[in-house]
Parts: sequence; structure tokens; C-alpha cells
Amino acid sequence: MAMTIKIETTGNFRTGTAAKSGKPYWMAEAYAHLPGIPYPQKFSYYAASQNEVLPVGHYECDITCSIKDDRINFEVDPRQARRISAPQPAQVAPAKAAGAN
Repeated sequence: MAMTIKIETTGNFRTGTAAKSGKPYWMAEAYAHLPGIPYPQKFSYYAASQNEVLPVGHYECDITCSIKDDRINFEVDPRQARRISAPQPAQVAPAKAAGAN
């Protein structure tokens, strides 16, 4: 069974230079739609170049599961995400007037 998670990217990022390696990096911003949580949660992800920063939009990412240091570990790599169409807003039924049958 493949597990996926939906994310929204903002296109916002900042760049810097790694202290140890001296290589440039990009830190991009996105929001994850977590099961059972009503609002998307902000997170950041690293990119090795600006072209790895996802353009603004909605995406689906695979979740990789593993055991690391005798603990279960879940990882998501937004750079490998697939673009999906934006979800449609929920339709809200018009409210009934008081006393109407």
C-alpha cells in the first residue's frame, strides 16, 4: 500500500551557504495536509538548487517508511512531488430562514 500526503507550496524560499561544506542551499516553505488536522501545517524543506524549489501549487508526495535507530521513521521529499489539481472548496447549503418549513 503506497502512502501519500498532500502539500501546498508557496514559492517562498531563502538561500544561504552551509557552514561546514560551503555549498549553497535553498530552504523552501510549504504546508502539509495531515490526517485528522483541520488546517494545513507549515514546514520547510531543503533544496540543493533553486530549480528544486517547487512552484506555487498543490502536490502529492510519497511517504517513505523505515526503521531508524530502532524507531519507526516517516519521510517525505517534496522535491519528488507530483502536481495535482487544486481541491474544490466545500459547497455550503444556504441557511433556512427562521420559521420556514
